[in-house]
Amino acid sequence: DIDHDSLANFAANEHFTQANITTTGTIASGTWQGTAVDGAYVDLEGTELKSTGEGGGTKFLRENGDNSCSWQTVSTGSGHAKNLIINGGMDIQQRIVSGTPFDSGTTPANNDDTYLVDRWLNLSNGNDIVDVSQQSSGGVNGTEKYIRLDVETASKKFGICQIIENKNLYQVIGGSDVVSLSFEAKVNDASAGRLDNIKAVVLAWDSTADSVTSDVVVGAWGAEDTTPTWNTNWTAENTPANLSVTSSWARYTIENISIDTASTANIAVLIWADGLTATVTDTLEITNVQLEEGATANTFEYKSFRETYMDCLRYCWVPCSSAVGTQGASTMVAHGSAISTTKAVPTTELLVPMRAAPSLTVTAGDWRFSTGSTSVDCTALSLSTDGNAVVASGITRIGFDANTAGSLTQGDPAILVSDATTNRKMFLEAEL
Repeated sequence: DIDHDSLANFAANEHFTQANITTTGTIASGTWQGTAVDGAYVDLEGTELKSTGEGGGTKFLRENGDNSCSWQTVSTGSGHAKNLIINGGMDIQQRIVSGTPFDSGTTPANNDDTYLVDRWLNLSNGNDIVDVSQQSSGGVNGTEKYIRLDVETASKKFGICQIIENKNLYQVIGGSDVVSLSFEAKVNDASAGRLDNIKAVVLAWDSTADSVTSDVVVGAWGAEDTTPTWNTNWTAENTPANLSVTSSWARYTIENISIDTASTANIAVLIWADGLTATVTDTLEITNVQLEEGATANTFEYKSFRETYMDCLRYCWVPCSSAVGTQGASTMVAHGSAISTTKAVPTTELLVPMRAAPSLTVTAGDWRFSTGSTSVDCTALSLSTDGNAVVASGITRIGFDANTAGSLTQGDPAILVSDATTNRKMFLEAEL
């Protein structure tokens, strides 16, 4: 039996019930002491878990990874993180064979304001500042694809930028919403005078939707360790600061960024080296870039390879015959018929609608027509001007005007194929 007037025989597994406790006075001093309450003695329903000082609304309790917890607001919209960045894990690279760097001699070259790895602009203070390549086995977990920026010209600033299409931003523009940015990065040397100042910024475009200035930086990039001046109609939504990126892979976050520029129509993310390294071959490596709605940066949202590839095809299509970025000999791209002895008008259906009517970059002599009985080299190749490129309200089919020196038979089928050399390239681009 419990002797309520004495603690001498009060066992550890015994307790008072609420009914046994009455108010008899106030304890003016002293410290309550006791051992932690085991979960077996606690049976709380969610409505009984209180949060002192927290406002109303739906929230969840997050374990912070440091033996503490904090209340977090549930993101609006779908209820889980949605990455507004396409190809944030650097999985897709159509324009060149994986592992091969874009440099001053490739097509496309490593010039300023040029799309290289899918959806990512190479931005730099001049051309041939960094070689750009897709690499494997990186990131915090050591298994990720990542982008490598390899310094070729010393003492110049450089970075990567993604501009997000207006259609993909409805949940974060037009009000006073907040977003959070996260990414993984490392440099080969973070000592003074090397890559010791890596910054990131979220920019808002306040002019015509999707008619953006892709080079977000005005002219020269400014003095060392000084944030550049942004181009007209681009406004920084956060104040960039040195993230102290080290020579080991780590995750970096910038949270609770208000998208409060009036009339924001597009958003861009820029990650760049703001210091000036004097050492050629220094490297900045980046992966798992995520921009999401909400005040908190969540873990990276992985998408299937197919989904990411399809997302990229809206902005760029490079016909391939096997792995993305590679092409065998005689790869078929389009088919149609000859309308004369020197001209054919082949068309092809696209896997996804392109954002806008694409531009075409191609060397005509790398392509030919196969008619079943003969092959005829192209002398000129351009996108069709007779309506074949546009269907309904989206770009779902493209057509070509293709000329030869002759040898076609009017009315015969004509298939547009690459010649006998591997990795011939045709770039159809509708980038921002």
